[in-house]
Amino acid sequence: MFGYIKPFKPYMRFCEFDVYNAFYCGLCKQMGKKYGQIFRLMLSYDFTFLSILAASLNSDEPEIKMAHCIVHPVKKRPCLSACRELDYTSAAAVISIYHKICDSINDSSLIISVPYRILKLFTKRGYKLAKSRYPELADSVEEKMNQQFELEKNKCPSIDMACEPTAAIMSDMAKSIPSVNGQDKPLSGLGYHLGRFVYLADAVTDMKKDAEKGNYNPLLSTENPEELAQININMTLSLIADYYCKLDIKKFREILDNIIYLGLKNFRLTSRKKRKGE
Repeated sequence: MFGYIKPFKPYMRFCEFDVYNAFYCGLCKQMGKKYGQIFRLMLSYDFTFLSILAASLNSDEPEIKMAHCIVHPVKKRPCLSACRELDYTSAAAVISIYHKICDSINDSSLIISVPYRILKLFTKRGYKLAKSRYPELADSVEEKMNQQFELEKNKCPSIDMACEPTAAIMSDMAKSIPSVNGQDKPLSGLGYHLGRFVYLADAVTDMKKDAEKGNYNPLLSTENPEELAQININMTLSLIADYYCKLDIKKFREILDNIIYLGLKNFRLTSRKKRKGE
């Protein structure tokens, strides 16, 4: 995944930000403990959102404790203890990271792909462990990443077709959240349109660079790429909100609301550097 599903920090309360960071740290520790420390360096905000979403759908109260971190070795930070939600999302993150590395190899020349090939060797064992726990999810992600590669290789001009594999991957990951009886359909729809949004946001971010280098970008197949992007993003955000409202959220609603209603539409401003500039 790409890291576009994250909160808009200027509108978060300190207590909410502490809980959000606790999920991020807990997920990071879980990935390192179960699948290898190298995966911790590639964790994206998308899976922190998935962890909070999974935890919000049941009544169990997660345990947050103070713990040291590899990034903050001196002062303890809030950290979510190991739980069912972290178990699933850490495996989903590992599966996604591994296939993103494979995709980078396919997209790069032989020389440029060397670092990714080395990284693939170091992550293969962790990926196999995650796949053994969630084989259906791993096979689905692999199949759809191959579809994505073929679409981009053939320079698919349709923005809807180009978004489809990423959208389907996120849909599978959302509806595979364990023990969410009766919420499969809204979770699947929410995940699908979040995946579509992520692909569009990445295409918008890379549009200028792709135009200069002649790289494939489905938005560049039209005369008004910015207008096409805005129309598609607005429509996708509307559908995300629609499916989100159908979920039975039991806790962490303030954090999720911030991400869904503020973080997504302000994806260009979620970094401090961008906010200062704009």
